[in-house]
Amino acid sequence: VHGGAFDQAVESETPFGFGKGEGFDKGANESGWVVARERYKADEMFDSLDPIDGKITGRAAKEHMVKSKLPNAVLGKIWKLSDVDKDGMLDSDEFALANYLINLKLEGHELPLELPKHLIPPSKRDEDPIYPTLDS
Repeated sequence: VHGGAFDQAVESETPFGFGKGEGFDKGANESGWVVARERYKADEMFDSLDPIDGKITGRAAKEHMVKSKLPNAVLGKIWKLSDVDKDGMLDSDEFALANYLINLKLEGHELPLELPKHLIPPSKRDEDPIYPTLDS
């Protein structure tokens, strides 16, 4: 049979594949930080972890992150992606990012190998040596 809906079904590999605007690609073509949409939830959790000078320790972050029940290897990858300034602590932006990535993984999406430009917290974009701004 040729034509109509059958050609479309044959041409696409699977309707369950990763597409533009899904998973970690979500928000790539938007002007705002996609993580900010769910930020209020992360901010409440962050404040409950008693941040000092606007940051929580790796230990406090770990205690929260393991509640997701994701494997430690996955959580380690999320930590590396989220600790954008590599100081061993998370500020509220990095914590929100960690929660966003945890939720992506819990929804069945893969994690990126490197943090895409659009997921870098706006407060960290000038600090990032690889992606100083999104304008480039």
